[in-house]
Amino acid sequence: MMPNFLLDIEGTTTPISFVHQILFPYSRDRMAEFLANQTLDVLEFTQIKQEFEKDVFLADPEFLKAFPNTISITRNDLPAYLCYLIDRDRKFGPLKRIQGEIWKKGYEAGEIKSQLFEDVPEFLKKAKESKISCYVYSSGSVEAQKLIYQYSTFGDLREYFQGYFDTAMGGKRERQSYQNIAHQIEADPETFIFFTDIVEEAEAASLAGMRAVVLDRPGNTVQKAHSFTVKKDLKTIDDLNF
Repeated sequence: MMPNFLLDIEGTTTPISFVHQILFPYSRDRMAEFLANQTLDVLEFTQIKQEFEKDVFLADPEFLKAFPNTISITRNDLPAYLCYLIDRDRKFGPLKRIQGEIWKKGYEAGEIKSQLFEDVPEFLKKAKESKISCYVYSSGSVEAQKLIYQYSTFGDLREYFQGYFDTAMGGKRERQSYQNIAHQIEADPETFIFFTDIVEEAEAASLAGMRAVVLDRPGNTVQKAHSFTVKKDLKTIDDLNF
């Protein structure tokens, strides 16, 4: 039986530097302008308010320094708070949606071209030729995921993917998230190989019944000791023994 490939993005198919040095600053610099011309719906504002109140409760010194004597967020505080979350790479759904909309404007205006590791297009092509279905699972919104592959320096690569998943499935370090993805695709978790740069994500996928491969790309964070297959790149799929 041919496997399904489930691919992380940051540190797996895309350099971490592209995300942190290009995408994050781009959305940060345009956050205030975007929010000035966008009315958040009540549900989304409520979610942001609840996230802010969690930070108030946790009382991190950096948060207290940024928002002194503040116990609840107002709409005027939104740009500063969302930028605070960007700086901490918070995996927070409403933030990821807003970032995706800001990036969409940048991609469409030709101001952003997504950077992928050079082995990724050939890897995807070989997977397609081998009748392997490829899916994306990232903390970035589904919209943002599609933009990365649509506006890459290698051209539009969306034809190689059968589906995209974000944290609507659950957190990437939670076993249930991977079970949810398998259920959504109507496939057995054991048919999946998950590619990631984070050991804790690999552990969660493994607990769900998936196989996992950890990518050790340039610029990736050093991981704790583990027993997963480690690959420096995606130049070949022939040694995965599926």
